[in-house]
Amino acid sequence: MRGRAHISGTPHRHGDRGIAHDGASSIPTSDEGSIIGNSSDSVAIAIQQLIRSTPDLRPECCIYNVPERFRKGNEEFYKPRVVAIGPYHFKDASYAMCKPKYVDAFFRRNKLNLDHCLGLVRAWEAKARSYYVKHIELSSDKFTFIMLMDATFVLELMLRHHFSRYRDNCDPIFHKPRMIEDVYHDILLIENQLPFFVLEGLYEQIGTNSLTPGDDHLSFTMLTHEFFKHFVKIDKFPAHVVSANDQVNHFVDFIRRYYLAPPPPQEDQQKHNANVHEIPPSVTALDEAGVKFETIKGSASLLNIEFKNGRLKIPNFIVDDWTETLFRNLIAFEQCHDTEKYISQFMFLMMCMIRTSKDADLLMDSGVISSMLGSSKDLSILFNHINRDVGFGEPFHYFQICANLNAYCNTPRHRWKAILKRDYFNTPWKLASTIAAIILLVLTFIQTICSILSL
Repeated sequence: MRGRAHISGTPHRHGDRGIAHDGASSIPTSDEGSIIGNSSDSVAIAIQQLIRSTPDLRPECCIYNVPERFRKGNEEFYKPRVVAIGPYHFKDASYAMCKPKYVDAFFRRNKLNLDHCLGLVRAWEAKARSYYVKHIELSSDKFTFIMLMDATFVLELMLRHHFSRYRDNCDPIFHKPRMIEDVYHDILLIENQLPFFVLEGLYEQIGTNSLTPGDDHLSFTMLTHEFFKHFVKIDKFPAHVVSANDQVNHFVDFIRRYYLAPPPPQEDQQKHNANVHEIPPSVTALDEAGVKFETIKGSASLLNIEFKNGRLKIPNFIVDDWTETLFRNLIAFEQCHDTEKYISQFMFLMMCMIRTSKDADLLMDSGVISSMLGSSKDLSILFNHINRDVGFGEPFHYFQICANLNAYCNTPRHRWKAILKRDYFNTPWKLASTIAAIILLVLTFIQTICSILSL
């Protein structure tokens, strides 16, 4: 059945920044002239003071607090378990237990000068602070301490992941299976991010003279790919992830880019009502109309969905224990950031198509989805829960795909053809018996005609 969902309201250019003063930057501050003039009214003065104390939204902002509407009832998908990275969760001392050993090893093995690295981070402080949408009420020394400790900890973690010889028998993370799982979880969280340029800048201080024979010196981009490729299930690094004209913000942004090749949609696909979402039929309805489901080999791009000649082609989507945490944080980033909502739109598409466990079974049987979860019911629940309270933005990238699917399902001959194939021609024996029945019916008809003519 064909349906459309209307988007309510006009989207704010900056998205949901996770704070309550999105419009403050457009109001004159004390530098631009007072909005109260010489008023002595205490309420007017309080409003002016609030405006002055509210920081402007900066274009560099990209590390957000998850909005309450996403967090409520789902805290475990957004809160660190064992390692706090960055200033948002640093106050919990239990998160810092494994950091000192890693930081010490990083400086010793790479023969780095602590004062030199500290000077670099101090020079980057203003830019690094601008990445966090929430005002960081920390002294310069405390903020610099957090940046340097956490960045070198993350770099050592990535190096030990790539070079297993860097781990010793007392490694507090890699020799504890549950611990490494929790650390991976924490690295994926939008609230637990460091500016990419800080990590890359410190990594570039490592010289090749610190490597042992046989070690390959990877660029930071490739080291990051090696660390995250088991999450995105891609061995070969896609060149589109890093662009000279588009700087990576942080790890969540880095991972999101894996799913967005080829480039954004063509113009002809955007020519539709920007305030309307075409609702696709369920997988079961598509199957009953004769649509065939196929997986696209060698593509991770969630934008690369095709429908042609009754065949719906979707990139293989692997669902495992990481999927919900990863995609919840990718969606949270999109919802807060001034960017296209491609991940949010893909999950909306899948939610509409996977409404029951039967829908999930059909996609798993066709190879479109590879699920490591317990059951098809768990899979359908995941897609339906992950999309609650999510805005999809515009233009809707999958509009034309959905429109074509609805048109196909609403064409009677496609449904009749599917019924014939399913009920009468789906096996050689049914085909043979159907043909025999038709022949018998024709012969009976001929015999009847001959009997009438002989009278």
